[in-house]
Amino acid sequence: MTPLAPMKALALAACLLNFAMPRPALAEAACAVPPALALPGLSLPGARTEIRAHHTLVVLALGSAPTLGTAADGAAFSYPSRLEVHLAASLPGVTVTVLNKGAARRSTHSMAKHLPELLAESGARLVIWETGGREVVRGMDIDSFASDLQDGLDTIHAAGADTILLDLQYAPGIPHLAPIDPYRQVIHDAASNSGAPVFQRYELMADWAQNGLNLTAADPATRITVTRRLFDCIAGALARAIAPAVK
Repeated sequence: MTPLAPMKALALAACLLNFAMPRPALAEAACAVPPALALPGLSLPGARTEIRAHHTLVVLALGSAPTLGTAADGAAFSYPSRLEVHLAASLPGVTVTVLNKGAARRSTHSMAKHLPELLAESGARLVIWETGGREVVRGMDIDSFASDLQDGLDTIHAAGADTILLDLQYAPGIPHLAPIDPYRQVIHDAASNSGAPVFQRYELMADWAQNGLNLTAADPATRITVTRRLFDCIAGALARAIAPAVK
């Protein structure tokens, strides 16, 4: 697959990063999680064993700009930071640490390459991996993406840690800028091959948009406000799935 033209790539990157303000009356309803998208029956044996043995949970959050929290204009508003807050509230007596290892423009190949040292240094028993965005923007080879992702998943499994993969983000206009379905399919295929669950962020965000989340406003301050809200909603949904799986 050939790389996107520079202007087209910039437009796609903007779609992946920017969100608009939800209509106030629908803000709460827009973050409801349909049961089918709530990771029902989630199993996290590595993280559960760690909590039972040491009353600690270290989560390693991998990804690019969305994980880093760039669009929220502050690391404290990123989804990993909010996830730490939500998990700590849901797991009293457990010391929860969510390490944000997001990096702008980082590819899956680069993330997989650094996984052994990140796992060894952190001692993480749960990895949440947001992947594929860089590959979509650059039109990178599908087979290489699949191979890099599988290598990373194998590394995590060998370290005795659990994985949750994050699907790509949804934003109006993305399908017109790049063919994202092949990359989403790679994520779901790799998860199926490895027994790792996928947090279906794309479907969830599309559902929120249908229920009142306005993703088309252009005002920068508005985008920051809604992105902070969005990241908190994602973190809350993840925490509600993870907490019962590790108790």
